Amino acid sequence: MWSFHKLCLSGPFPVKRQKQARSDRAAKRAIWSNITSEEADSSNENEAPGYQKQGSETCFENTNTEGDDSWRDVPQVADLAPRDRIKLAEIGIQVGDNLPSLVISIMETDKKLKSTTGLHSVKLLDSLTKCADEIAPDNPCKKLQMSTKSRIVLTMMKIKLSISFSSLAVLFDINIQTCCNYIYDMIAVLSKILKCMIFWPSKEEILMNMPKCFRGFGKTRVVLDCYEIPVGKPKCIVCRVKTYSHYKKGHTAKVSMNITPSGLICLCSVAFGGRASDKVITQNTGVYDKCDPGDGIMVDKGYHIEEECENNMLVLIRPPFLRNNRKFSRAEAVQCAKIARARVHIERVIQRVRCFNILKSRIPWNLVPFIDDLVIIVSALVNLGNPILARNKY
Repeated sequence: MWSFHKLCLSGPFPVKRQKQARSDRAAKRAIWSNITSEEADSSNENEAPGYQKQGSETCFENTNTEGDDSWRDVPQVADLAPRDRIKLAEIGIQVGDNLPSLVISIMETDKKLKSTTGLHSVKLLDSLTKCADEIAPDNPCKKLQMSTKSRIVLTMMKIKLSISFSSLAVLFDINIQTCCNYIYDMIAVLSKILKCMIFWPSKEEILMNMPKCFRGFGKTRVVLDCYEIPVGKPKCIVCRVKTYSHYKKGHTAKVSMNITPSGLICLCSVAFGGRASDKVITQNTGVYDKCDPGDGIMVDKGYHIEEECENNMLVLIRPPFLRNNRKFSRAEAVQCAKIARARVHIERVIQRVRCFNILKSRIPWNLVPFIDDLVIIVSALVNLGNPILARNKY
């Protein structure tokens, strides 16, 4: 089993600063402040109140406005009028949050929220905030710079846009390490909340929502597909071997998704190394135990699970192979076209998953332990979105 849970995950992982190093830096700052204060006192004794250095453009009486810090005097939430504070409270911004106006505007409309965070509506954001407060309430002894809603937006912007931690820290006006800690904590919370959106439907529900393109495969219970997520190059040699994918020519994590014919993601596997085969990943998902005897499993040509399907009395639906340089017969060509016509809608589900850039771009190694949670969050949001097929397709 090439699971990431079995790998000896190597760093760098986010760790808190040591107290000794922190105290050393504080001592250095104290020494430097004493030195600068002594130099300032000695220089003030020798200079008159209206003194101006030669060749300098600044003086005590007439200063040049160019290069000043007046641009920093941006009104914060605490400085707003009561009417504006009430307006921010209506959209869920805490009065103590000193968020930039750009971040505040993201939470105002569904269109802005979906394009930047992947959340479909402001109502969904409010529901997630309420659930997060119930599941993981804030520690009263721990001072937080951002509200729960702001931390959810911060985390979803990381997942949707795959922005660097430093850029997010600038956008939300927080420290980089604080930004990392908020995202790491909120990923686990969101995964716990949205996990219920990925469920295995009954056979009757699948038959009631069977699309027209699956009429020739009425026994299909689930469609299997695997996709690979690029990850950073690990330091551990064993991890390098297990994550290297010859298909992608790089280090990847491989995840299996089980999708119903109507486009619902009903089961997700844990992340495996890119070297793992589709057969091994499918065996560890437990899909054979969830299916009833006689159910059909539609797969691509890369799945060699004939023996497993035969042992569990399942029907394997797979495109025919072209062997010995012979041509497809008429029946095989028609069968291949029908399967491709049905699977194209399932590929649209994978395409929606890849719209979240964090699963499309290269994931840094410090986020690799969170891949399972990221897959759950993205899959649940895809299930909560609009259906992939119109009503006339059923």
